[in-house]
Amino acid sequence: MSKKLMGFLFVMQVFFVQAQSKYQQDFNFFWETINIEYAYFDAKQTNWKNVKEVYKKKLASIKEDWEFTYLIELMKHELYDPHFTLNRNLAFSFRLIPNDLDAHITVKNNKYYIDDIRQDYKITESILKIGDEILKVNGEDLEVILKRNYPESIKNPNDEVKEYFANLIFTGRHNEPRNITVRQNGNIKTVALEKATAIVKSNKLLEFTTLKNNIGYIKINNSLGNNNVIKQFPKAVDQLQNTKAIIIDLRNTHSGGNTDVAKAIMGKFIQKEIPYQIHERVGLEREFGIKRKYIEILSPLKKPYLKPVYVLVSRWTGSVGEAIGQGFSNISTATVVGTKMAQLLGAINCRTLQNSKLRYCYPFEKLYSTSEIPREDFKPQIQTKNYKETYLKVMQIIHGQKR
Repeated sequence: MSKKLMGFLFVMQVFFVQAQSKYQQDFNFFWETINIEYAYFDAKQTNWKNVKEVYKKKLASIKEDWEFTYLIELMKHELYDPHFTLNRNLAFSFRLIPNDLDAHITVKNNKYYIDDIRQDYKITESILKIGDEILKVNGEDLEVILKRNYPESIKNPNDEVKEYFANLIFTGRHNEPRNITVRQNGNIKTVALEKATAIVKSNKLLEFTTLKNNIGYIKINNSLGNNNVIKQFPKAVDQLQNTKAIIIDLRNTHSGGNTDVAKAIMGKFIQKEIPYQIHERVGLEREFGIKRKYIEILSPLKKPYLKPVYVLVSRWTGSVGEAIGQGFSNISTATVVGTKMAQLLGAINCRTLQNSKLRYCYPFEKLYSTSEIPREDFKPQIQTKNYKETYLKVMQIIHGQKR
C-alpha cells in the first residue's frame, strides 16, 4: 500500500472518529435530557432505556448530519407524542400533527376510521366523509405501513400508539403523494389528496363581527403565539360590548402559542383573580426528589365582558389553545363547546444540540385543570361529534333551541 493511500485512509479514519464523537455527544445529551425531564413516561408504553440501546447500535453507522437528524426523529416517534417537535425535517419526514392533519383518524377494533374532517380545508372538496374506513395509503395496506413504523421499544402497541401513527401516516411524508383508499358505504374508493391546505388563508391575527341577533363572533387565526393579539383581542371585545353574547372560535389554533396571549383572552371575561391551571415539574422530582407543583393565577383586564361567552374547540385546538379552552371552564359566564382537542401534552421546553445544532422541544411540565384533571383529558361542557357540528350546536344553544 502506498504512503499516499495510507495517509488518505488515516485522514478518513480520523474524520470518521471525530464525526462519531460529535454525534455520540449529541446522542447522549438528547437521551439524557429526555430521560430526566420528559414529563409523561408514566403515560407511555415506551421503554426509554431500551430506546437508548436500540438506537445506539444504529449510531455507529452514521456519517452525515441528515442521518443523525433521522435517528433523532425516529427516537422522538418512540414517544408517539405530537407535542415533541424538531426544528428540522427531511424530505421523507412525516408532516406534523395536528398542523398538517386535515382529517382525524380513530381506531376501533383494529380498524381505522375518519372521525372528523377539518372544515375550510381542501379535503372538504374531496369525496372523503366522516365514517370512512381507511384501507390503504399510496396503494399499500395501512396495517402494513403501521407495523413498519411502530416504535421498536414497544412490542404490543395499544390504541393510543396505533392512533398516533395512523394520523401520522395520513398526514403523509413531505416527498410523497397522498392517495387514500377507503371503504365508504360498502364501496371501495381511492382519492388523491394534496397536503393539508386551507381553502382561504387570512393574514389577520383575528377576525371579529356581529352575527344575526346581535351575537359577537371572534375567530383566532392560529395566532396564539403572536403578542400583537394581546392588544388586538381586548379591543375586539370592547367593540362587541353591546352584544348579547360572544363566540370565541379556537377551532383553528393548531400551533399553540404563549401564556401571555392566553391570559389576554381569558382576562377580558373575569372581574377578579381566579385559579387558571396547575403546573407540575416531573423531572425535578425524578432527579432530586423535590416536588414542584404550583397554581397559576388568571388576572382580570379592564372593562370585562360579563355576558355569556361560548368557546369553540376542535381536534385542531392545540397546546395553548387547549389551555384556554380548559381555562374558560373555570369562568362562570363561559361555556366550552366542541370535540376532544388536540391532546398535546403539557408545557414544553426547548434545547439545541451543541454539535448538530438540532433543536428539540418536549413536554417537561404536566398541566392540569384547577380540579387536577390532566389537560389532555379535558372534555368540553357541551360535546359535539365533529368540527362542523360545533358551530351549529352553539348557534342552537344561543337561540334557545334544545341542546
